[in-house]
Amino acid sequence: MSREWVNTQDQVRKYFRVKAKQLAATAELSVCDHTGLIGSHREELQRVFLREVLPARFSVGRGMVYGAFGHRSKEADIVIWDSQNYPSLPLLDHSFFFADSVRLVLECKSRWSADEFGDVLEKCKSVRGIIAGRSLNLREEINMIQQDIYALREGLEHDGALIMPHHIATAAIFLTGGDSINADWVSDERLEEVDEKWPDVTLFLGPQRVVIKRYEDGQGWLEFIDIREDSLVAFTAEFLALLSERLVHVEEPFYLMRFAFPPGNEPKPTARIKFPLVFPPPNRVPLWRQASYFDPPR
Repeated sequence: MSREWVNTQDQVRKYFRVKAKQLAATAELSVCDHTGLIGSHREELQRVFLREVLPARFSVGRGMVYGAFGHRSKEADIVIWDSQNYPSLPLLDHSFFFADSVRLVLECKSRWSADEFGDVLEKCKSVRGIIAGRSLNLREEINMIQQDIYALREGLEHDGALIMPHHIATAAIFLTGGDSINADWVSDERLEEVDEKWPDVTLFLGPQRVVIKRYEDGQGWLEFIDIREDSLVAFTAEFLALLSERLVHVEEPFYLMRFAFPPGNEPKPTARIKFPLVFPPPNRVPLWRQASYFDPPR
């Protein structure tokens, strides 16, 4: 029996282009004056998009995130949390989510404006400062074993590792507006608040632009990606990557871009700006005794 050849990347992109049109249509729902429809674009976002792309271990809720050391977030539109391994507490006026369970907080706005963008920044800031009080996970335990094996093989001594875990991820979607948000719009003053306040990934569905915060080699970079009708698949790929980075996998992590674009043709940033860091970026630094703590072993 001959195999039927299918253009996988083309099929995936078509799927997300349809979803982008459905999401764009939800922007019209929130302009209705009927009080029963206020915030309906959030429910539509969950129905049309999130519940179809999220792995089953995640649940979608709304409420506040509480850290173990007295910090809590503002009320979030959408909280994506690991309901398979953690509980939540339904309170009278909101849901209580433990920081250890929350992987990503998403804000959804029907239209971009300076006030709405400011609201997103303040909510992201309230999440960024929360510290999850957890012990070593399986991935970190394996890394420690690998470090111990390396030390035994090379005859080195070490004092463990300095581990900076990933912060709770943040994302935002503006269903309309935001056409002026590009690299030229980001002033030096705005760059100063990127690390602390900006979402890790933002989708401007109207102008079809994705803005991503990246941390590479101890530096922060703000990337702008303009790929027209494929902006939703780029946002989703980054969205899922943020979740994947915050999980302990047994299976290989899933990379959506491999299924959406042919190898070598993945979307590249149209602009990339370096921003200053307020918090230390996620990393793991072995503490070797025979060299500086921040130098790799020789």
